[in-house]
Amino acid sequence: MKRQLTLPLIRMIIKPIYIITFLLLSQTTTVNAFFPSTPEQLTLLAKSNQYYQTLCPTLSRASINTGEKSVPQSFTLLNWNIYKQQKKNWESSLNEWANKADFITLQEAKLSPELINFSHKKQLFYLHNYAFKHENAIYGVNTLSKIAPLELCGTAFNEPWIWIPKTAIASTYPIKASNQSLLLINLHGVNFTLTEHPLREQLNPYLELISLHQGPIIFSGDFNTWSDARLIGVEKSLIKSGFSEALFNDDQRLTVFGLPLDHIYFRGLKVLEAKSLTTEASDHSPQLVTFEVE
Repeated sequence: MKRQLTLPLIRMIIKPIYIITFLLLSQTTTVNAFFPSTPEQLTLLAKSNQYYQTLCPTLSRASINTGEKSVPQSFTLLNWNIYKQQKKNWESSLNEWANKADFITLQEAKLSPELINFSHKKQLFYLHNYAFKHENAIYGVNTLSKIAPLELCGTAFNEPWIWIPKTAIASTYPIKASNQSLLLINLHGVNFTLTEHPLREQLNPYLELISLHQGPIIFSGDFNTWSDARLIGVEKSLIKSGFSEALFNDDQRLTVFGLPLDHIYFRGLKVLEAKSLTTEASDHSPQLVTFEVE
């Protein structure tokens, strides 16, 4: 059953009001400590307490690569806005779906001890792009993988009205029996804007990175495409770059104004299976897509 339109609209109104109220009531020094104000403060956190500050489209070599595993001929991606792990059953749901996934792209992820322990338990590498910190927890996008990344970079793009950055991560992974690599981009799209232009601007470093990459690509995330202009802007940019979108027969994705917010775009790959799952563990429903390297 698809979610009612009223709930997403209410959340879209409440979120910026809550954040602005928090900022106004907080001391300036505290706000500066909690919320990075510009992309120059970019910090990518990785397993074993490593961190990187490489701004896309420039890629930095990942020192965590072990070279032990590579992307197989067919593999599965889970994409999910995890709603800051605020629902009680987020962990059991993630555990269940992770058994089927080689890669996981999370948005609104809280880098909590529970999420870190989950990565250890499942023997997953993780990359987390710092968006903001609240009550000693760091939030942002998080990419988990069975395969260690080769290269990585990220961006932090400030919301024009509420100051809080939306972050993204790009990472590459070796492909089995190939000189090419898989480029995986995990994006949480800028949301509270009057036009689609800030969202298109947020995409630009990744479009440049895409133009330079030799090999298959997945561009996954919560794009916040709640208007025709926003959705068309994203699709035109990616279709122009040779991308297709994973489609679902029984589409359970969260919609606003009848438009889905979450998308998985791909190039140089074939979709073997695409599922849109239902859940009460977040306000967004996840997508599970199995690809084959062409």
